[in-house]
Amino acid sequence: MENQSAQTEIGSDVAENILKSINIPPCPGVVTALMEEMRQDDVDFNKLTKLISGDVGMAASILKTANSPFFALRNKASSVQQAVSVLGLKNLLQIVRGSALKNAIGGSGDVHMERFWDRSNFTAVVASHVASRLEGVSREEAYTYGLFHDCGIPILMQKFPDYKDKLATSNKFAEKIIVIEDQHYSTNHATVGNLLARNWGLPEHISHAILAHHVPTIFTGIDDRNTPIVCTLVAIQLVSEHIVATFLQRPDDAEWVVSGQEAQDYLGISQGEISDITDDALAELEEIRSYQRT
Repeated sequence: MENQSAQTEIGSDVAENILKSINIPPCPGVVTALMEEMRQDDVDFNKLTKLISGDVGMAASILKTANSPFFALRNKASSVQQAVSVLGLKNLLQIVRGSALKNAIGGSGDVHMERFWDRSNFTAVVASHVASRLEGVSREEAYTYGLFHDCGIPILMQKFPDYKDKLATSNKFAEKIIVIEDQHYSTNHATVGNLLARNWGLPEHISHAILAHHVPTIFTGIDDRNTPIVCTLVAIQLVSEHIVATFLQRPDDAEWVVSGQEAQDYLGISQGEISDITDDALAELEEIRSYQRT
């Protein structure tokens, strides 16, 4: 239980020091404006369209994602206005957040970073797929958590030149990932990811799931902060990463070997159901990967 400290409450002084030493990207203006508009009783879709259209990269991302196999639109969107009207606010927010996250943290042109973003995107897609078979968690929230759960990794990768190698080593020890990072960097990717999620105004249970997703005792119920929705999100992530590893023909992380069965049991998903979900997801991911290459 040595890494139970991974989800210790972050004091203001600790958070301030982390923020000083590591660049936590601020929530992009278009995301902030979009979230503010979504809170209005009468949402102005024309305003949303103008906000997105004002950012060429964001507009391109909206159109490409809206027209991807994941959303399966019958008629391809040819303008931001069409994409916004078809996708709806919840889906729109997922796309904007994902695009803004990648743009804010960077990594374009780096092979390792591109692989990270691909894997994050695949995990988000599969998480949404898994959530559709469960009660009590929305596909949109599962997608957001799947996309953001490891967002601290690229931030630390840019801060510390040796972080990528250290991460590869720590991933072999499921119960010590956070401990190893804390020892070497005085912080860890779960803490940094939690700070970014809070900074970007993500729901509290999503930001806490990011903080707690490497705590080995998360499914035991010994911490009141690990609410059912937090545990469900983390369990969905573990199952999703296992499916993505299968798709990418890579070995499972040590965490799946240690906690995979607990995650399945928590979700009430049998091995047969995992196989069914995997079969459906593999076809979907292959279609997405083919689309990405165009």
